[in-house]
Amino acid sequence: MEITIKEIADDAQVSISTVSRVLNGSKAVSEELRTRVLQSVEKYHYRPNAAARSLVTRSTDLVAVMVADLSNPTMTEQLKQINDACMQHGKVMLVCDYSFDNEKAILLLDKMLEHNIDGLIFQGVWLTDPILEKLREFQCPVVLGAQGTPTETCEFTTVTVDSYQAARDVANFLISEGHRRIAYIGGNSDDYTNGYLRLKGIRDALESAGLELPESYVYQESFTTDAGIRGMKQIYENNLKLPTAVIAGSDIVGIGVIRYLKSQGMRVPDDMSVFGFDDSVSEFFDPSLSTVRSAKQGEIFYDALFGEQSMKKEKEWIYIPHQLVRRSSTRKI
Repeated sequence: MEITIKEIADDAQVSISTVSRVLNGSKAVSEELRTRVLQSVEKYHYRPNAAARSLVTRSTDLVAVMVADLSNPTMTEQLKQINDACMQHGKVMLVCDYSFDNEKAILLLDKMLEHNIDGLIFQGVWLTDPILEKLREFQCPVVLGAQGTPTETCEFTTVTVDSYQAARDVANFLISEGHRRIAYIGGNSDDYTNGYLRLKGIRDALESAGLELPESYVYQESFTTDAGIRGMKQIYENNLKLPTAVIAGSDIVGIGVIRYLKSQGMRVPDDMSVFGFDDSVSEFFDPSLSTVRSAKQGEIFYDALFGEQSMKKEKEWIYIPHQLVRRSSTRKI
């Protein structure tokens, strides 16, 4: 039979409130009473009922993370970092995968609203009005991850790489390496943070250098290997003068680009350089991809949920620091 807190109190010959204070780590209990309570807890292998405790404390120590694609290597590493941060602070992470389906996301968010979670990280791709409306229903802190809204005022704290600046940095690096014809193959143009802003950063860098980005050098679809193959195929077949470098919206896309180039007998980087994004699989592919690496993200997300920023009325964009990593998929010309 399940042991109750009353039975623990009776066995330790203390009040229920004393047992509660001991289990919650309160210092307002003598060492003698604490020892008696802990001996009874160990004797009966007692575990507090989390649901009942949450009704009193208004806290479940649960942090929910909604992701669009759990199979993405970038997301897997990020979740590990968030989980590590949660564990260090005594919280448990729950993960839901909505498979790029916003209707499924809304159903899952409704389920989350039934539980008293302490915080929510929503890794959005397309932040539609119904999604934002549903997020407004949460009483706990809500943080947007990887994707922000194209508005001047932040309704929710947003944690993401500065996609515009990172893409501009990549383009400037390739320009400094002698490249003058640079293509871009990336995510959907409706993806504001990782689609629109990333492409804008590349365009602005090229324009500042007096260079152009022809429309025939741009392909936007999804962050998949197949999209990388299709994008490179389209650029290869529709341009007599090929680019000397391709910026891929993710490492996964970059792998697709390289696979297609190899199928056409082209060598990377001898015939064309390829620069990835997110440092997710770069070191496990031949050639190893030059890429954009982000700093450790777990504590950044945790602080956005529960730190000083979460208490501010005015929300903001929090940019994850990034750096460019040169590997063997790019060369100077």
